[in-house]
Amino acid sequence: MSCSVDGNIGVCIDKMTCPSDGDHVSVAGYCPGPANIECCVDSPDTADNPPAPAGWVPMMQSEVTPAMTTWAVMILNDPADYPMYSTAMQTFPVPAGTLLVMAIVQWHPPDFQNSAIHRGVTLYQQSGG
Repeated sequence: MSCSVDGNIGVCIDKMTCPSDGDHVSVAGYCPGPANIECCVDSPDTADNPPAPAGWVPMMQSEVTPAMTTWAVMILNDPADYPMYSTAMQTFPVPAGTLLVMAIVQWHPPDFQNSAIHRGVTLYQQSGG
């Protein structure tokens, strides 16, 4: 049976059989059944993030509009519809016209709001955009 912990897809198995190589972790409370059945998911690791899609570059924070931020937060807070590594695209008005923005749910390193690797949304624009 599959399970999900904050959009990180896993499988419900006996917690003793979840790989203990440091690449997986079992999480209680996400699977039905006895207490030993837990959700075995990939451990959060920024090295697991896919490379930027060809032709796209991360947006500089100064280029992100309030509307883009609102959209990214909506995606971040909806792990059921936007699991890890999912993408979404939306066009936003900008002073020069419009800009197509791609959002990718990825692992983000610790920052001033989070003391550990955490789920985040990275915004991209087309190269030269």
